[in-house]
Amino acid sequence: MKKSKLTALERSWILYDIGNSAFILLVSTLIPIYFNSLATAGGLNESLYLSYWGYAGSVATLLVAVIGPICGTLADHRGFKKPIFVACMLFGVLGCAAMGVTAGWLAFLIVFVLAKVGYSS
Repeated sequence: MKKSKLTALERSWILYDIGNSAFILLVSTLIPIYFNSLATAGGLNESLYLSYWGYAGSVATLLVAVIGPICGTLADHRGFKKPIFVACMLFGVLGCAAMGVTAGWLAFLIVFVLAKVGYSS
């Protein structure tokens, strides 16, 4: 069997997909557990914890619904595709990294919303 070498574009896409999958894995499995421990330590009961988690996800989705088309329009019509992609990527990466150093549940939720907006935009 002949092995074919990957092009630079294929390697770049693979690395992008790995990072993309890692964020989704964290958001869907580990981050809710960590937020639960922060919320419990902050004195929130389970219903409040779940409510705030849902509100944070909704706020992030609404922000992406507003910001996404604006970024897309700027990228398409002004030729800023790569700078906007890099800015959103850095916003998401820094937000994801900042989630690990936040102390309280409210600060964590704010950083979570920012990271999710950066990831999704």
